[in-house]
Amino acid sequence: MLRPVISSNGHLSKHSRRQIPHTPLVHTPLVHTPLACAPLARKTATRLSATDKLSAAALRLGIGRNKASVTPGLYFVGSPGAASPVLVSANYRLSFDALRKELSGIDAWILVVDTRGVNVWCAAGKGTFCAQEVAQKVRASALVTLAPGAPLVLPQLSASGVNANELRTLTGRRVVFGPVRARDIPAFLAAGLKKTAAMRRASFTLSERAVLIPVELVHSGPLYLASLAVSLALALPADPHVTIRWFFYAAWLSSSLTLGAAGFPLILPLLPGRFFSVRSILPFTVLSVIAAVCAHLILPAAVAIEPSRAFLHLIPTIAAFLLSGAAVAYLAMNFTGSSTFTNQKGVEREVNRSLPVITGTAAIGMIMALVWAVSAIATKGGMQ
Repeated sequence: MLRPVISSNGHLSKHSRRQIPHTPLVHTPLVHTPLACAPLARKTATRLSATDKLSAAALRLGIGRNKASVTPGLYFVGSPGAASPVLVSANYRLSFDALRKELSGIDAWILVVDTRGVNVWCAAGKGTFCAQEVAQKVRASALVTLAPGAPLVLPQLSASGVNANELRTLTGRRVVFGPVRARDIPAFLAAGLKKTAAMRRASFTLSERAVLIPVELVHSGPLYLASLAVSLALALPADPHVTIRWFFYAAWLSSSLTLGAAGFPLILPLLPGRFFSVRSILPFTVLSVIAAVCAHLILPAAVAIEPSRAFLHLIPTIAAFLLSGAAVAYLAMNFTGSSTFTNQKGVEREVNRSLPVITGTAAIGMIMALVWAVSAIATKGGMQ
Protein backbone atom coordinates (compact mmCIF):
# COMPACT_ATOMS: atom_id res chain seq x y z
CA MET A 1 0.00 0.00 0.00
CA LEU A 2 0.22 2.62 -2.04
CA ARG A 3 -1.25 7.19 0.53
CA PRO A 4 -1.00 7.87 -4.65
CA VAL A 5 0.25 10.12 -2.36
CA ILE A 6 -0.31 8.15 -2.54
CA SER A 7 0.95 8.22 0.54
CA SER A 8 -0.82 9.53 3.20
CA ASN A 9 1.65 8.70 4.19
CA GLY A 10 3.97 6.42 2.60
CA HIS A 11 0.50 8.03 -0.19
CA LEU A 12 0.33 9.06 -3.60
CA SER A 13 -0.58 9.22 -6.90
CA LYS A 14 3.01 8.98 -8.14
CA HIS A 15 3.43 12.78 -7.87
CA SER A 16 2.74 12.44 -4.14
CA ARG A 17 4.98 9.48 -3.43
CA ARG A 18 7.83 11.20 -1.74
CA GLN A 19 11.47 10.11 -2.15
CA ILE A 20 12.61 9.23 1.36
CA PRO A 21 16.33 9.56 2.16
CA HIS A 22 18.09 6.47 3.46
CA THR A 23 18.52 6.44 7.21
CA PRO A 24 20.05 3.93 9.63
CA LEU A 25 18.13 1.04 11.13
CA VAL A 26 15.61 2.17 13.70
CA HIS A 27 13.82 0.01 16.27
CA THR A 28 14.86 -3.28 14.64
CA PRO A 29 15.95 -5.68 17.40
CA LEU A 30 19.19 -7.43 16.55
CA VAL A 31 20.26 -10.46 18.59
CA HIS A 32 23.89 -11.60 18.65
CA THR A 33 24.12 -15.38 18.39
CA PRO A 34 26.97 -17.87 18.39
CA LEU A 35 26.00 -19.07 14.90
CA ALA A 36 28.71 -18.94 12.28
CA CYS A 37 26.50 -16.70 10.17
CA ALA A 38 26.14 -14.06 12.87
CA PRO A 39 28.96 -11.79 11.61
CA LEU A 40 27.60 -12.00 8.05
CA ALA A 41 23.88 -11.65 8.75
CA ARG A 42 21.89 -10.18 11.58
CA LYS A 43 19.24 -12.03 13.47
CA THR A 44 15.94 -10.23 13.81
CA ALA A 45 13.09 -10.96 16.19
CA THR A 46 9.78 -12.29 14.92
CA ARG A 47 7.85 -10.68 17.75
CA LEU A 48 7.25 -6.94 17.57
CA SER A 49 8.13 -5.02 20.71
CA ALA A 50 6.02 -2.28 22.26
CA THR A 51 8.40 0.24 20.72
CA ASP A 52 7.89 -1.30 17.28
CA LYS A 53 4.12 -1.05 17.65
CA LEU A 54 4.24 2.54 18.88
CA SER A 55 6.53 3.47 16.01
CA ALA A 56 4.13 1.84 13.55
CA ALA A 57 1.21 3.78 15.02
CA ALA A 58 3.21 6.99 14.71
CA LEU A 59 3.99 6.22 11.08
CA ARG A 60 0.28 5.77 10.40
CA LEU A 61 -0.06 9.39 11.53
CA GLY A 62 2.83 10.54 9.38
CA ILE A 63 5.14 10.95 12.38
CA GLY A 64 8.76 9.90 11.91
CA ARG A 65 8.32 9.16 8.21
CA ASN A 66 11.90 10.26 7.46
CA LYS A 67 13.15 7.60 9.87
CA ALA A 68 11.03 4.80 8.47
CA SER A 69 13.82 2.80 6.84
CA VAL A 70 15.85 -0.16 8.03
CA THR A 71 19.43 -0.90 7.06
CA PRO A 72 19.60 -2.87 3.80
CA GLY A 73 21.41 -6.18 4.00
CA LEU A 74 21.01 -9.79 5.08
CA TYR A 75 19.00 -10.84 8.13
CA PHE A 76 17.76 -14.19 9.34
CA VAL A 77 15.11 -15.76 11.57
CA GLY A 78 15.41 -19.13 13.25
CA SER A 79 18.39 -21.22 12.18
CA PRO A 80 18.48 -21.11 8.37
CA GLY A 81 20.75 -23.33 6.32
CA ALA A 82 22.16 -23.39 2.83
CA ALA A 83 18.82 -24.40 1.29
CA SER A 84 16.58 -22.11 3.36
CA PRO A 85 14.53 -19.64 1.29
CA VAL A 86 15.63 -16.04 0.90
CA LEU A 87 12.68 -13.71 1.46
CA VAL A 88 13.28 -10.37 -0.25
CA SER A 89 11.80 -7.23 1.30
CA ALA A 90 11.90 -3.45 0.97
CA ASN A 91 13.70 -1.43 3.61
CA TYR A 92 10.51 0.40 4.59
CA ARG A 93 10.07 -0.37 8.27
CA LEU A 94 6.39 -1.32 8.08
CA SER A 95 7.10 -3.71 5.19
CA PHE A 96 9.99 -5.30 7.07
CA ASP A 97 7.98 -5.60 10.29
CA ALA A 98 4.97 -7.04 8.46
CA LEU A 99 7.22 -9.77 7.08
CA ARG A 100 9.26 -10.73 10.14
CA LYS A 101 6.32 -10.91 12.53
CA GLU A 102 4.83 -13.72 10.41
CA LEU A 103 7.98 -15.87 10.53
CA SER A 104 7.79 -17.30 14.03
CA GLY A 105 9.12 -20.86 14.03
CA ILE A 106 10.46 -20.54 10.47
CA ASP A 107 14.09 -20.80 9.37
CA ALA A 108 14.69 -18.27 6.62
CA TRP A 109 16.95 -15.56 5.30
CA ILE A 110 15.62 -12.03 4.77
CA LEU A 111 17.33 -9.91 2.13
CA VAL A 112 16.43 -6.25 2.60
CA VAL A 113 16.76 -4.20 -0.59
CA ASP A 114 17.50 -0.47 -0.52
CA THR A 115 14.23 1.06 -1.73
CA ARG A 116 14.98 4.46 -0.15
CA GLY A 117 12.55 3.76 2.67
CA VAL A 118 9.61 3.16 0.31
CA ASN A 119 7.23 0.19 0.50
CA VAL A 120 7.35 -2.72 -1.93
CA TRP A 121 4.54 -1.74 -4.28
CA CYS A 122 5.53 1.92 -4.59
CA ALA A 123 9.23 1.08 -4.90
CA ALA A 124 8.48 -1.37 -7.72
CA GLY A 125 6.56 1.36 -9.52
CA LYS A 126 9.37 3.86 -8.98
CA GLY A 127 12.03 1.43 -10.20
CA THR A 128 13.97 1.12 -6.94
CA PHE A 129 12.73 -2.44 -6.32
CA CYS A 130 14.04 -4.02 -9.52
CA ALA A 131 16.05 -6.99 -10.75
CA GLN A 132 19.33 -5.05 -10.80
CA GLU A 133 18.91 -3.80 -7.22
CA VAL A 134 18.02 -7.26 -5.90
CA ALA A 135 20.91 -8.86 -7.78
CA GLN A 136 23.32 -6.25 -6.45
CA LYS A 137 22.20 -6.95 -2.89
CA VAL A 138 22.57 -10.70 -3.43
CA ARG A 139 26.15 -10.24 -4.65
CA ALA A 140 27.01 -7.79 -1.87
CA SER A 141 25.63 -10.05 0.87
CA ALA A 142 27.00 -13.28 2.29
CA LEU A 143 24.38 -15.39 0.50
CA VAL A 144 27.01 -16.70 -1.90
CA THR A 145 28.66 -18.35 1.10
CA LEU A 146 25.74 -19.02 3.42
CA ALA A 147 23.04 -20.08 0.95
CA PRO A 148 24.55 -20.41 -2.54
CA GLY A 149 21.60 -22.27 -4.04
CA ALA A 150 18.68 -20.92 -2.02
CA PRO A 151 15.69 -19.62 -3.99
CA LEU A 152 14.74 -15.95 -3.94
CA VAL A 153 11.15 -15.33 -2.83
CA LEU A 154 9.93 -11.88 -3.83
CA PRO A 155 6.67 -10.17 -2.81
CA GLN A 156 4.04 -10.47 -5.51
CA LEU A 157 3.50 -6.71 -5.37
CA SER A 158 7.07 -6.23 -6.60
CA ALA A 159 6.28 -7.98 -9.89
CA SER A 160 5.61 -4.68 -11.67
CA GLY A 161 9.23 -3.66 -11.13
CA VAL A 162 11.16 -6.94 -11.12
CA ASN A 163 11.86 -8.92 -14.27
CA ALA A 164 12.07 -12.47 -12.93
CA ASN A 165 13.95 -13.81 -15.97
CA GLU A 166 16.53 -11.05 -15.73
CA LEU A 167 16.98 -11.63 -12.00
CA ARG A 168 17.37 -15.37 -12.60
CA THR A 169 20.08 -14.66 -15.18
CA LEU A 170 21.88 -12.17 -12.95
CA THR A 171 21.92 -14.39 -9.85
CA GLY A 172 21.71 -17.94 -11.18
CA ARG A 173 18.99 -18.63 -8.61
CA ARG A 174 15.42 -19.77 -8.77
CA VAL A 175 13.11 -16.75 -8.53
CA VAL A 176 9.60 -17.12 -7.12
CA PHE A 177 6.97 -14.51 -6.44
CA GLY A 178 5.38 -15.14 -3.07
CA PRO A 179 1.91 -14.25 -1.77
CA VAL A 180 0.42 -10.76 -1.76
CA ARG A 181 0.09 -10.75 2.04
CA ALA A 182 2.88 -11.56 4.47
CA ARG A 183 0.51 -13.56 6.67
CA ASP A 184 0.25 -16.20 3.92
CA ILE A 185 4.01 -16.82 3.80
CA PRO A 186 4.07 -19.67 6.38
CA ALA A 187 1.48 -21.63 4.39
CA PHE A 188 3.26 -20.74 1.15
CA LEU A 189 6.57 -22.08 2.45
CA ALA A 190 4.94 -25.18 3.90
CA ALA A 191 3.40 -25.92 0.49
CA GLY A 192 6.79 -25.91 -1.21
CA LEU A 193 6.65 -22.34 -2.53
CA LYS A 194 3.25 -22.85 -4.14
CA LYS A 195 0.46 -20.27 -3.99
CA THR A 196 -3.26 -20.78 -3.85
CA ALA A 197 -5.62 -18.54 -5.79
CA ALA A 198 -6.42 -16.64 -2.60
CA MET A 199 -2.72 -15.93 -2.02
CA ARG A 200 -2.48 -14.35 -5.47
CA ARG A 201 -5.48 -12.08 -5.10
CA ALA A 202 -4.76 -8.49 -4.07
CA SER A 203 -7.45 -6.86 -1.96
CA PHE A 204 -8.23 -3.32 -0.88
CA THR A 205 -10.92 -3.83 1.71
CA LEU A 206 -12.68 -1.22 3.81
CA SER A 207 -10.34 -1.80 6.74
CA GLU A 208 -7.29 -1.66 4.46
CA ARG A 209 -8.47 1.68 3.10
CA ALA A 210 -9.46 3.04 6.50
CA VAL A 211 -6.01 2.46 7.99
CA LEU A 212 -4.60 4.92 5.44
CA ILE A 213 -6.95 7.75 6.40
CA PRO A 214 -5.08 9.13 9.45
CA VAL A 215 -1.95 9.95 7.49
CA GLU A 216 -4.04 11.44 4.67
CA LEU A 217 -5.68 13.77 7.17
CA VAL A 218 -2.35 14.71 8.73
CA HIS A 219 -0.86 15.53 5.34
CA SER A 220 -3.90 17.70 4.66
CA GLY A 221 -3.23 19.78 7.79
CA PRO A 222 -1.77 22.78 5.92
CA LEU A 223 -4.80 22.82 3.62
CA TYR A 224 -7.13 23.00 6.63
CA LEU A 225 -5.21 26.01 7.94
CA ALA A 226 -5.30 27.66 4.52
CA SER A 227 -9.05 27.07 4.30
CA LEU A 228 -9.57 29.13 7.46
CA ALA A 229 -7.77 32.09 5.92
CA VAL A 230 -9.66 31.78 2.64
CA SER A 231 -12.95 31.47 4.53
CA LEU A 232 -12.23 34.72 6.33
CA ALA A 233 -11.64 36.45 3.01
CA LEU A 234 -14.95 35.10 1.68
CA ALA A 235 -16.75 36.22 4.86
CA LEU A 236 -15.83 39.89 4.45
CA PRO A 237 -16.86 42.67 5.01
CA ALA A 238 -16.55 42.85 8.79
CA ASP A 239 -20.18 43.50 9.62
CA PRO A 240 -22.31 41.91 12.40
CA HIS A 241 -22.81 38.78 10.27
CA VAL A 242 -19.13 38.15 9.44
CA THR A 243 -18.71 35.42 12.08
CA ILE A 244 -21.66 33.45 10.74
CA ARG A 245 -20.35 33.70 7.18
CA TRP A 246 -16.84 32.73 8.27
CA PHE A 247 -18.16 29.67 10.08
CA PHE A 248 -20.21 28.68 7.03
CA TYR A 249 -17.38 28.95 4.51
CA ALA A 250 -14.88 27.32 6.88
CA ALA A 251 -17.27 24.40 7.43
CA TRP A 252 -17.81 24.08 3.67
CA LEU A 253 -14.12 24.05 2.75
CA SER A 254 -13.02 21.86 5.67
CA SER A 255 -15.81 19.40 4.85
CA SER A 256 -14.47 19.26 1.31
CA LEU A 257 -11.00 18.41 2.58
CA THR A 258 -12.38 15.75 4.90
CA LEU A 259 -14.47 14.30 2.10
CA GLY A 260 -11.44 14.02 -0.17
CA ALA A 261 -9.03 12.68 2.45
CA ALA A 262 -11.34 10.43 4.50
CA GLY A 263 -14.73 10.01 2.86
CA PHE A 264 -13.48 9.22 -0.64
CA PRO A 265 -11.26 6.27 0.41
CA LEU A 266 -14.15 4.70 2.32
CA ILE A 267 -16.64 4.81 -0.55
CA LEU A 268 -14.14 4.38 -3.39
CA PRO A 269 -15.44 1.03 -4.75
CA LEU A 270 -18.98 2.41 -4.97
CA LEU A 271 -18.09 5.37 -7.19
CA PRO A 272 -18.31 5.27 -11.00
CA GLY A 273 -15.44 6.27 -13.25
CA ARG A 274 -11.85 5.28 -13.92
CA PHE A 275 -9.90 8.36 -12.89
CA PHE A 276 -10.09 8.99 -9.16
CA SER A 277 -10.60 12.70 -9.79
CA VAL A 278 -13.63 11.83 -11.92
CA ARG A 279 -14.94 9.45 -9.27
CA SER A 280 -14.92 12.35 -6.81
CA ILE A 281 -17.60 14.21 -8.81
CA LEU A 282 -20.51 12.30 -7.26
CA PRO A 283 -19.61 12.87 -3.58
CA PHE A 284 -18.66 16.47 -4.41
CA THR A 285 -22.10 17.01 -5.97
CA VAL A 286 -23.79 15.71 -2.83
CA LEU A 287 -21.67 18.01 -0.67
CA SER A 288 -22.46 20.98 -2.92
CA VAL A 289 -26.20 20.38 -2.61
CA ILE A 290 -25.88 20.25 1.18
CA ALA A 291 -23.81 23.45 1.12
CA ALA A 292 -26.41 25.20 -1.05
CA VAL A 293 -29.21 24.27 1.36
CA CYS A 294 -27.15 25.44 4.33
CA ALA A 295 -26.33 28.69 2.56
CA HIS A 296 -30.02 29.36 2.09
CA LEU A 297 -30.77 28.61 5.74
CA ILE A 298 -27.72 30.10 7.47
CA LEU A 299 -26.38 33.05 5.52
CA PRO A 300 -28.16 36.32 6.39
CA ALA A 301 -30.07 37.95 3.58
CA ALA A 302 -28.37 40.86 1.83
CA VAL A 303 -29.89 44.26 2.52
CA ALA A 304 -29.91 47.61 0.77
CA ILE A 305 -28.29 46.37 -2.42
CA GLU A 306 -28.62 48.01 -5.77
CA PRO A 307 -30.26 45.53 -8.16
CA SER A 308 -27.46 46.06 -10.69
CA ARG A 309 -24.89 44.92 -8.11
CA ALA A 310 -26.81 42.07 -6.50
CA PHE A 311 -25.01 39.47 -8.60
CA LEU A 312 -21.74 40.40 -6.87
CA HIS A 313 -22.89 38.52 -3.79
CA LEU A 314 -22.52 35.29 -5.77
CA ILE A 315 -18.74 35.78 -5.95
CA PRO A 316 -17.82 34.25 -2.55
CA THR A 317 -20.25 31.37 -3.05
CA ILE A 318 -18.90 30.58 -6.51
CA ALA A 319 -15.33 30.88 -5.22
CA ALA A 320 -16.08 28.45 -2.40
CA PHE A 321 -17.72 26.08 -4.88
CA LEU A 322 -14.65 26.07 -7.14
CA LEU A 323 -12.21 25.66 -4.25
CA SER A 324 -14.31 22.88 -2.78
CA GLY A 325 -14.35 20.97 -6.05
CA ALA A 326 -10.61 21.40 -6.54
CA ALA A 327 -9.91 20.18 -3.00
CA VAL A 328 -12.04 17.04 -3.30
CA ALA A 329 -10.66 16.17 -6.75
CA TYR A 330 -7.04 16.75 -5.74
CA LEU A 331 -7.19 14.65 -2.58
CA ALA A 332 -9.07 11.91 -4.43
CA MET A 333 -6.44 11.88 -7.18
CA ASN A 334 -3.73 11.87 -4.53
CA PHE A 335 -5.14 8.60 -3.18
CA THR A 336 -4.07 6.78 -6.35
CA GLY A 337 -0.67 6.42 -4.68
CA SER A 338 -2.19 4.25 -1.97
CA SER A 339 -4.59 2.18 -4.04
CA THR A 340 -4.18 -1.21 -5.67
CA PHE A 341 -6.85 -0.08 -8.14
CA THR A 342 -4.26 1.80 -10.21
CA ASN A 343 -1.01 1.23 -12.06
CA GLN A 344 1.97 3.39 -13.00
CA LYS A 345 0.77 4.37 -16.47
CA GLY A 346 -2.78 4.98 -15.31
CA VAL A 347 -1.59 7.27 -12.53
CA GLU A 348 0.63 9.25 -14.89
CA ARG A 349 -2.22 9.64 -17.38
CA GLU A 350 -4.62 10.86 -14.71
CA VAL A 351 -2.13 13.32 -13.24
CA ASN A 352 -1.27 14.73 -16.67
CA ARG A 353 -4.92 15.21 -17.59
CA SER A 354 -6.55 16.10 -14.30
CA LEU A 355 -3.95 18.17 -12.48
CA PRO A 356 -4.09 21.15 -14.91
CA VAL A 357 -7.89 21.25 -14.55
CA ILE A 358 -7.69 21.02 -10.76
CA THR A 359 -5.02 23.70 -10.41
CA GLY A 360 -6.83 25.95 -12.88
CA THR A 361 -10.08 25.61 -10.96
CA ALA A 362 -8.34 26.35 -7.67
CA ALA A 363 -6.59 29.37 -9.18
CA ILE A 364 -9.88 30.85 -10.41
CA GLY A 365 -11.44 30.29 -6.99
CA MET A 366 -8.51 31.96 -5.23
CA ILE A 367 -8.59 34.94 -7.58
CA MET A 368 -12.31 35.39 -6.98
CA ALA A 369 -11.78 35.18 -3.21
CA LEU A 370 -9.00 37.78 -3.40
CA VAL A 371 -11.07 40.11 -5.58
CA TRP A 372 -13.99 39.80 -3.18
CA ALA A 373 -11.85 40.50 -0.12
CA VAL A 374 -10.14 43.54 -1.67
CA SER A 375 -13.46 44.90 -2.90
CA ALA A 376 -15.13 44.38 0.48
CA ILE A 377 -12.32 46.12 2.34
CA ALA A 378 -12.10 48.96 -0.17
CA THR A 379 -15.81 49.72 -0.04
CA LYS A 380 -15.96 49.22 3.75
CA GLY A 381 -18.95 46.96 3.51
CA GLY A 382 -20.81 49.04 0.97
CA MET A 383 -21.93 45.97 -0.91
CA GLN A 384 -23.82 44.56 2.03
